[in-house]
Amino acid sequence: MEYVFERKINYYETDKMGIVHHSNYIRFLEEARCEFLSYIDLQYSRLEELGIMIPVLGVKCDYKKHVTFDDIILIKCKITTFTGVRMIVNYELINKKTNELIMTAETKHCFTNNSLKPINLKKYNEDGYNKLINVLEKV
Repeated sequence: MEYVFERKINYYETDKMGIVHHSNYIRFLEEARCEFLSYIDLQYSRLEELGIMIPVLGVKCDYKKHVTFDDIILIKCKITTFTGVRMIVNYELINKKTNELIMTAETKHCFTNNSLKPINLKKYNEDGYNKLINVLEKV
């Protein structure tokens, strides 16, 4: 299942050259991922209330084009791997106006308890586990 998150670029996210600073893209990925989880009724805030964290283990980004203030980007994200303990999310960022590919990315995650000890989500939140399995099966 692919989820599409739409986002307008703010002026403060640009650098002296007038383009979005590369570090902001990591935030964009997080925004899209959190919205995706909310869309499948797996709100990050609810997971935290249950003592479940999803830290980022790694990020891989390949920048293709740049975007500037007032551009609108579409962030297509999908979960490509989910084991109950680990999860990989892939992304494509598209300029909505030009339909150009801006960036491809991947984030790797691990489910943990509050002490950051890895957990199997199925044992801590079977409903959440099933929601992620369901999303993965729709890929």
